[in-house]
Amino acid sequence: MGDQARWLLIVEKAYRGSIETQYADVLYCVPDLHRQSGGCDLALRGPAAGYALDTGSRPSLRLGGRTLDTLPHPPTSVAKLLATGVTVLVEEDGLAALGRTAAERLLPGVRVIGGDDLAARWPSYEQVWFL
Repeated sequence: MGDQARWLLIVEKAYRGSIETQYADVLYCVPDLHRQSGGCDLALRGPAAGYALDTGSRPSLRLGGRTLDTLPHPPTSVAKLLATGVTVLVEEDGLAALGRTAAERLLPGVRVIGGDDLAARWPSYEQVWFL
């Protein structure tokens, strides 16, 4: 498996159906894809760039009389991916849209790239997936 080309996984849409998915966000399958492919790079674009930010504490959500504390926390998922060897890339434009301090709150190990840089890398990947 070590001689296979890496896969590029791209996430653009963020926070889809958090209540419905609870235990399994869009990043849930990335560790398995990383193992099966010989290695993955994860690119976070647009609103999904927020997944790579340290957001501090994680409040519970209260709906009516029920507290939901099992919602996915993408920054925790991203930190776990980094620990397993997944390269995490964040596009500059998506990061800039999150405010002037967003770059200062990036999780350690996340790399910032330009939008054109990501497209230029596509030919070097065996497969490109949009999650």
